Amino acid sequence: MNIWEAIIQGIVQGLTEFLPVSSSGHLSLVQHILPSTSSGNNDVGNQTVSLFLHFGTLLAVFIVYREVIWKMILEFFSMCKEIFTKKFVWKLDQMNKERRMVIFVVVASAFAILLFLPVFGWLGLETGGEPVKKLSDLAEYFSNDSDIMAEGIFFTFTGMLILLATVFEVRIGNSPKQKDSVITMRNACAMGLGQCIAAMPGISRSGTTTTMGMLTGAEKNTALEFSFIMGIPAVLAANLLEFKDTDWSVVRGSTIVAIVVGIVVSAVVGVLAIKFLKWIVSNDKFHYFGYYCLVLGVVVIVVATIESVTGVRFSFGS
Repeated sequence: MNIWEAIIQGIVQGLTEFLPVSSSGHLSLVQHILPSTSSGNNDVGNQTVSLFLHFGTLLAVFIVYREVIWKMILEFFSMCKEIFTKKFVWKLDQMNKERRMVIFVVVASAFAILLFLPVFGWLGLETGGEPVKKLSDLAEYFSNDSDIMAEGIFFTFTGMLILLATVFEVRIGNSPKQKDSVITMRNACAMGLGQCIAAMPGISRSGTTTTMGMLTGAEKNTALEFSFIMGIPAVLAANLLEFKDTDWSVVRGSTIVAIVVGIVVSAVVGVLAIKFLKWIVSNDKFHYFGYYCLVLGVVVIVVATIESVTGVRFSFGS
């Protein structure tokens, strides 16, 4: 991968990691049409750069929400101290906002166990020579195949979910029911489930978790903030596991330069994307992303169908 491709993927990662349009789905599309990836000659090096792009977007979250995250870190250590001194109070209504946030991040993150339950063996699929049994295996299968039909279907799902949540938001907003201005246990559980579903390429993590929060009664800005913060442990853990399994023999001087450039670009673009999304949500324009994902999903499905019928893969260059 050259520097220009790293810049392109850094921009795509920075925008789509936070905008509710699926970073994995867009990166899959970009990798599908770029010459170096469509030729199949640089898959491992490309995956290595993509891995580091996620660290860039994690950095963006820490930059934007540094005050909230710092308070939560201090509260976490305070909780640990109280647990060991037997002074910890377990009632949620007696906790401050930061302590409840810590508890709910743990609850939401616990749903990640669903990614590793062996319930998909009946599909008879394989990835990397291994049978697909878990949800994480299924996500890897769709990410690594040469077909983009699954991405198109999942983009369409994301669009429908966002539009459903915005319709629900309007109806609740016009009713006597008061939306929750703080995250509740119900919100955390729903958003944790949404984060597992978002393992599929084309299903937006931020879009799914935010909409699941909205559908369970959370105020949209509150759901959005929690969506970003709750994603830190899951994204960090997933990338550390990939980091451990990375084949470093393919990392050379040009790849290292591409990695550094990609991290910087994805972090800068990520900060701008978060601020932009906060403005979009506050100004009731969240549904625009739903339309975008629906249109993109239909286009990708059409392209995938044409590729399947003609046997010709669409890509730039030769």
